[in-house]
Amino acid sequence: MMEPMVEPVIKTERKAFTLFGCSKTHDPGKPYSETIFELFDQVWHEVRSKELAHKGINHVVYEQGNMVFAGIELVTPPEENSVLKKKDVVLEKYAYGKHVGPYSELDATYRRIDALLQAAGEHKELPLIEVYGHWNEDESKLETEIYHNLIG
Repeated sequence: MMEPMVEPVIKTERKAFTLFGCSKTHDPGKPYSETIFELFDQVWHEVRSKELAHKGINHVVYEQGNMVFAGIELVTPPEENSVLKKKDVVLEKYAYGKHVGPYSELDATYRRIDALLQAAGEHKELPLIEVYGHWNEDESKLETEIYHNLIG
């Protein structure tokens, strides 16, 4: 079954995220999913063990040097003894795309974003943010929002 295609757009209104999570350098010899799952295991262990109030949405921030940050938005910041680190991400101009369907098909949405940027003469740079909607057993209903920072 074909899912509705959500066309990517270029946005110039400010978008800010305040996240709390964990980061590490991604090993290019391994799938990104391994790094992401490892980091979210740490994040959710901390959230559950300290009963931190949260908004329940996972965010992944890809940064220079193969750094990956996995975090969530909390209702209030954690105590100072938390393993969770605060990360503020602010985008002034970015490409936005929304993928509906299995994570394994995210590449199609990334290709549409790249085509939009090429046609518009825009250039992307890190950070890149993926925001995962609430889990659904039906993979065709999974939603992933993509925010790709643009130069200038």
